[in-house]
Amino acid sequence: MKRFFLTVSFVLIVLYAFASEKEHACSGHHAFGILDAPTYVKDSALLDYDVLFYGIDLEVNDTSTYIQGSTEILVSAVDEMDEVVFELSISMTVDSIFIDGEKVSAWSHMNDLVRISPEVPLEAGKQFSTRIFYHGTGGKYGFFSGISNRYDSFWGKHVTYTLSEPFHALDWFACKQVLTDKADSANIYLTVADHLKAGSNGLLAGVDSLPEHRVRYKWETRYPIAFYLLSLSVSEYIDYSYYLHPKQSPDSFLFQNYIYDTASYLLQNKDDIDATGDMMELYSWIFGNYPFWQEKYGHCVAPMGGGMEHQTMTTLVNFGFNLVAHELAHQWFGDNVTCASWQDIWINEGFASYAEYLALEQLVSKQEADHWMERAHDRVYTEPEGSVYIPEEDASDEFRIFSYALSYKKGAALLHMIRYELDDDSVFYETLVNFQEQFADSVATGDDYLAVLNETSGMTFDWFFDQWYYGQGYPVFNFAWWQTTDSLFIVADQKGSSPATPFFRTTLDIGLILEDGQNSSLQIDYDSPSKTIQIPMNQRVLDVIPDPGNWIVDISQVVHRYLTNAYLSVNPNPFDDQLKIVFNTGAAERDIILNDINGRIVDRVSSSSGTVSIPTHDLAPGVYLLRVLAGKDEYSAKVVRQ
Repeated sequence: MKRFFLTVSFVLIVLYAFASEKEHACSGHHAFGILDAPTYVKDSALLDYDVLFYGIDLEVNDTSTYIQGSTEILVSAVDEMDEVVFELSISMTVDSIFIDGEKVSAWSHMNDLVRISPEVPLEAGKQFSTRIFYHGTGGKYGFFSGISNRYDSFWGKHVTYTLSEPFHALDWFACKQVLTDKADSANIYLTVADHLKAGSNGLLAGVDSLPEHRVRYKWETRYPIAFYLLSLSVSEYIDYSYYLHPKQSPDSFLFQNYIYDTASYLLQNKDDIDATGDMMELYSWIFGNYPFWQEKYGHCVAPMGGGMEHQTMTTLVNFGFNLVAHELAHQWFGDNVTCASWQDIWINEGFASYAEYLALEQLVSKQEADHWMERAHDRVYTEPEGSVYIPEEDASDEFRIFSYALSYKKGAALLHMIRYELDDDSVFYETLVNFQEQFADSVATGDDYLAVLNETSGMTFDWFFDQWYYGQGYPVFNFAWWQTTDSLFIVADQKGSSPATPFFRTTLDIGLILEDGQNSSLQIDYDSPSKTIQIPMNQRVLDVIPDPGNWIVDISQVVHRYLTNAYLSVNPNPFDDQLKIVFNTGAAERDIILNDINGRIVDRVSSSSGTVSIPTHDLAPGVYLLRVLAGKDEYSAKVVRQ
């Protein structure tokens, strides 16, 4: 339920540059330069060319991270180049380098950078191919390792797999780790022992038989792809595959799963794997057609800490509903449309996390979805100072980028609040489809989604992004309410959990529990830090519940002000350094007396004001009697100094 309280009475040398918009001569699509989106690169020379194609050709095994082979990179020179720079881990030994088939003698490999000096400068606008041969044991132990080897003790399988996000593609292939430069296409050819299978992106073009009981898997993708979404996974797999055809898709496409070669694995996991089809149908309806339908979608199983949304073939530890839903959603948000910088990781993780909620809501139950959102809010509360947007100084901190509380859960909650503010699911879903269409095969920032949201809805959400995307923390509300014979009064005060964002404008539902057993509600536009609401109310109100639908990330404290004869209210009660009395009738000369528990008068005020404040700094904590003499009438109430 909503969190409220009811009281009674890697270290990189980082440069940034703005990439210019360029054309790939071989395909005609853009290199995705985004104005005002800093591209974090290890060396500025990486911006001197556009990547058109990766050709990865490696020998891999399932018991270690040792690899050997080559990476071919087809590029187009932006400017004249007398030096070509690629990223490759220093743990790899470079054996030889070729440019356009000619061996290069002048090159160096230091600080995870390969620097190549061609004999003749490479002309601007020209394409050229570089092929780097190398070998070595890649990666490191830990989650952020480009290539890992693990043993799944439960199923008795060794697995070698990759996870390159955010800065570790260089652990296993020569590359350019710049988000705004997607390759147009890629081949990933993997040579393994013939009792193994090797999964990767795109379609399997063939499996070649080689000497010494080896086979070569030839995976090819012709969709634009970010460097960190290229992958491999090698183990004793079987291929569990069939075709899906969502209503939105132009044609059927392959659903391919590389799962452990153990009969009981498919038996135990078949229903969960098959549930992907329902999710694919749902997401194709909500987000638009599955972006890679001309190739496939699938999974490779690996004993990792969760999953990784490798384009067209996710790598994951199991087929839990939320995990499968999250990684599948990434094919739209993260793969088809990729964050333009790590500062905007919300484009990937916030959207995919909210897709978990949508899958639960549409395919399981609203109750399960609401429970998911409650847990998400609980996680957000652990970071009262954080923003969804990654500050520039934290943009190379992997743990900050992948903050579960901020990038994932608060990112999902942000979309949930946008949906609430729109108050029209058809418009909300339309913003997602339009976003996918406008930035397909490309990259985008949070501001890009904001522009789509504003345009699609006809509303302005700039204020919302200022407080929820760039701002820090969440609102903390204090509600007080009381009732007279014909009206309900609600006083709401708000402050931010972080001083960086002291106020959050929001629409807010207020639930009312009535004496006759019925529930009612009202909606307020919370547009100032303090708000007083008076509504006609003849029925007795038993309770006031802020945000009963749990739409808003907030913490609320609710205080019911008890009244005597509906004549006055005391706020707050218990009080501290000030006793505030509000009279619910017209002005009259009143004698206000405060007695201690022994009957002694500790303060006395005469006033005809509708609101009277009595300083109580010097009063000891305890129970006091408030008496009001108004002509022949006398009213009293117990009050407490805390």
